[in-house]
Amino acid sequence: MAMFKELPEDLVTQILLWLPVVSLLRFKCVCKSWYALITHQNFITKHLLQKKKNNNNRSNTQLLLKLRDLRWNYVVYTLDYETLQVSLTQSLPPLFSFGDYEEGGIYVVGSCNGLVCLHGNSIYEFNVVIWNPATKETKVVPESNVPPLACIGFGFDAKTNDYKIINIRFLFHPHSNSRNYPYQNYSYQKAVYSLNADSWRIVDWEHRRVHFLTDDYKGPMTYVNGVASWRVLGDGYDWGGVLSFDMSDEVFLETPLPDVVMRNRDPNFWEELFLLNESIAMAVSSHSEDWSNVCFDIWLLLEVGVKDSWTKLFTIGPGIPRPLGFWKNGTMFLENVNGLVLYDPSTKEMTDL
Repeated sequence: MAMFKELPEDLVTQILLWLPVVSLLRFKCVCKSWYALITHQNFITKHLLQKKKNNNNRSNTQLLLKLRDLRWNYVVYTLDYETLQVSLTQSLPPLFSFGDYEEGGIYVVGSCNGLVCLHGNSIYEFNVVIWNPATKETKVVPESNVPPLACIGFGFDAKTNDYKIINIRFLFHPHSNSRNYPYQNYSYQKAVYSLNADSWRIVDWEHRRVHFLTDDYKGPMTYVNGVASWRVLGDGYDWGGVLSFDMSDEVFLETPLPDVVMRNRDPNFWEELFLLNESIAMAVSSHSEDWSNVCFDIWLLLEVGVKDSWTKLFTIGPGIPRPLGFWKNGTMFLENVNGLVLYDPSTKEMTDL
């Protein structure tokens, strides 16, 4: 330590910024000043930016895969981005290791800068946790002012250097004059959580009355460049699109679906949002009574809020499993009954993972 005492503080900081997270976790125990430095939000932000700068080729990027093991317990696998080899296997945070979550489900709300937001749903509890898989640290988010059964988003506010959670609650009001949609009359409650303040605040932003197209009330959410997005349908199902929430400006943005998608839309259509080259992509299925004949059109949204920026890239299928997202060089992750499949649209080759 004598040598480091003689080094200028700025130089020590620059040296530590080049170290991996595992080393920094050990060095927090060196002395009080290093602990204060390494745990300070400014250092964390600089370390993240340095890591991104050094890894433009994504050689150090990792993927997380959440599955159930043979005992039906949740397990998280860390995959190397380049090789897709498993580098680490771990359980979810202790909060989600036991109890009714095995039945109620554990949902990944989203991830940002190495942090993962988890939502545990049970008949007894409703919990949200921000989890760092690299450090295994967790932050239990206090209960929201907005009750459960909500649509949730997670992201980063670059203007205030803060992580936020948006929680949207649906308030249904029975409508006696409607047989087909008895709960079509509804309103919203919305709240935003700030990690810096460690508190929620009720907000009131206006946006189109929509139905969130989710298999459950916890997602799925797509996040990129400070914006969280969901698939939605308007009242009467005559409008469909993407509803986005800007974490910094705290405003909602609406992007209608392409006209050709809405014209051909069928109740059995299936859509999914994911990312491609830092933009929102969407898979839209064709209608077929036989799922083995279903094709998927892949669309790319170049600018959130601009309908005309939708661009159709290509069509995959028939006989293609459910698309999950893109990997490198345009290859895609697909999901079938046996697990993950890697698909190359250019060669139409599938590799069982």
